[in-house]
Amino acid sequence: MLGTLARDDIEELLSTEAVGRIGCIHEGRPYVVPICYVYQDGAIYAHTTEGMKWQAMRAHPDVCFEVEHVDTLNAWRSVIAWGRVEELDGADAEHGLRLLIDRLTPLLRPGASSGTPPPTHGTAGHAAVYRIRLSEKTGRYESPDAGAPTATSSR
Repeated sequence: MLGTLARDDIEELLSTEAVGRIGCIHEGRPYVVPICYVYQDGAIYAHTTEGMKWQAMRAHPDVCFEVEHVDTLNAWRSVIAWGRVEELDGADAEHGLRLLIDRLTPLLRPGASSGTPPPTHGTAGHAAVYRIRLSEKTGRYESPDAGAPTATSSR
C-alpha cells in the first residue's frame, strides 16, 4: 500500500537518518549528490569543500533534499524537501559543525575519526559549513500492510 507520510513521520525520518541527497543545478544541468547531514529545527546542516556541489549551491542556492529509509523494496519511507542554502560562519558555523560531529561520530566504524573537526584549509580546498532551511516537505511510504508505516529504530 502506498501512502503519504504524516508531518510527524516526516520529521522523524529527517531526524533519524544521516545520509541524504541534495539536488541542485550545475552549469544548467541537474546534479544530485549524497551528503552526511544532521537535521535540527527545520534545517539540514552539512559541510563541504570546494567542488562541483559547492559551486552549484553558491550559484543557485535553492535546492531539493531527499532522504529515505528502505527496509525492503515494498517497505520504505521517503521525504523530499525544498529549501535555500546558507553558508555559515563564526558561531553559526561552529554550532553546525558541533551538531555534525555529535551526530555522525557515533556512526563511524570503531577506530575512525575521534570527532576532530575537518580542516578548514588544505589540499582539498576551503571547507564550508552550510545550512538548508527547509521551506516545504513532503513524504511518501510503501508498506505491505494496510495503514501507516511502522516506526524503525534510529541508526
